[in-house]
Amino acid sequence: MLSVYSTYVTAIFLEGIFFLTIGVIISSVIDVFISDETISKIVPSGRITGIAVSSLTGLLFPVCECGIVPVVAGLIRKGLPVSHAVTMLLSIPVVNLVTFTSTYYAFPGSPGIAFLRMAGGITVSFCLGLTVSLFLEDDSVLKIKHEEKRYTPLMQNNSVLLNHLCVPGCSCHHGETRSKMTPAEKIRGMFNHSVTEFFETGKYFIIGVLVTSAFQTFIPKNALDDVSGTFPLPELFMTGYAYILSICSQTDAFVARSMSSYFGPGALLCFMISGAMIDVKTTMMLRVIFRKRFILFLAAAIIISTVCFSLLAEAVLKIL
Repeated sequence: MLSVYSTYVTAIFLEGIFFLTIGVIISSVIDVFISDETISKIVPSGRITGIAVSSLTGLLFPVCECGIVPVVAGLIRKGLPVSHAVTMLLSIPVVNLVTFTSTYYAFPGSPGIAFLRMAGGITVSFCLGLTVSLFLEDDSVLKIKHEEKRYTPLMQNNSVLLNHLCVPGCSCHHGETRSKMTPAEKIRGMFNHSVTEFFETGKYFIIGVLVTSAFQTFIPKNALDDVSGTFPLPELFMTGYAYILSICSQTDAFVARSMSSYFGPGALLCFMISGAMIDVKTTMMLRVIFRKRFILFLAAAIIISTVCFSLLAEAVLKIL
């Protein structure tokens, strides 16, 4: 049993660490090379338009749930509203071309599954982003602040990092300092930021890997036979199962297909949508950004929204 557990640990770690690293690098590039003005141009400040654009950003960033957390953390530090950040956090792992392609090829006889998965990612992320904007647009849900000087150990003697992590409009004129930085200084700042971000987020990733592997090792596979009933039991089970398995959003469609003999398309969509938005690994990593109560709210809202969408999706598939 221990050998099985170690195999799961190794497989999940190797699957996710690549995407975590990519996410950290993207976050560092955004922090050092992209100005606040550029971000404000990409994502409109308006509530509806900003959240709508945020729900489609996955088309530009092929990042899975393992790598999106550090990216979102970097954007929040640059002043991105919480609602926009949450929308991106939920949307990007589902609404990206790599995930769409893998889902399309996993279900060759049902191409509608891939399109409905992407539609579900856009719909759920937009609705939850709008909910946050209306009721929870408050920095009190954050552990990190726009003006917070994190990464103290590496920043004590590093003026590059000290400046580019300051709040927009602060007295240190960080934008002016960035414009005067040489390419070598920017690369050095990006490297230092990447290292610290990697270890800050990576410790939660490893805890998530250990917990996920334990569930995969000790939960019997034949347990699926007992929950393939009528709505909403299969859908609720599959959201929980996806949360525990914590499979990368760019490969989970093949796992979903292997369970298609037990569950209908609605339950499979719950597995692929909710699992890409929240799982054990990302829950642990989100503790870097958000407070516990907000994470619990987010998880519950994702489950409820995904189950509701799956009911609509099944109706659409019957029509098609």
